[in-house]
Amino acid sequence: MGTEDLFEDVENDPLWQMAGLLAIAPPQPAKGYVTVPLAWLERVLPVVLTTTHLVVAVLLYSKCLRQRSQTVALPNGELRRLGISRYAKYRALAWLRGAGIIAIAETGSGRSVRVTLIWFP
Repeated sequence: MGTEDLFEDVENDPLWQMAGLLAIAPPQPAKGYVTVPLAWLERVLPVVLTTTHLVVAVLLYSKCLRQRSQTVALPNGELRRLGISRYAKYRALAWLRGAGIIAIAETGSGRSVRVTLIWFP
């Protein structure tokens, strides 16, 4: 195998594609701040129906930026501070999944739901 074969199909590798997305992502927001690009907000606003949908989507985007990962955990406590119950969170996640904004990565009893943000960055 020659060195020309090493990088032959890099463009189609999902890990390289995710690395490329993260490389062009905006800088991490400061602690205690939530940041989203206007272009992303313009894309999300026509899809969300309630402020809860919007808050969940914005918090997910901000967490993805902070953690430099497209998949993050979304604990109930973070939303509870904003007056959003776990039931409202699950309804919002179901709506966002149906709209194609997110995918549910995994759920487990007693563990925070892990969500993959499809519309990123």
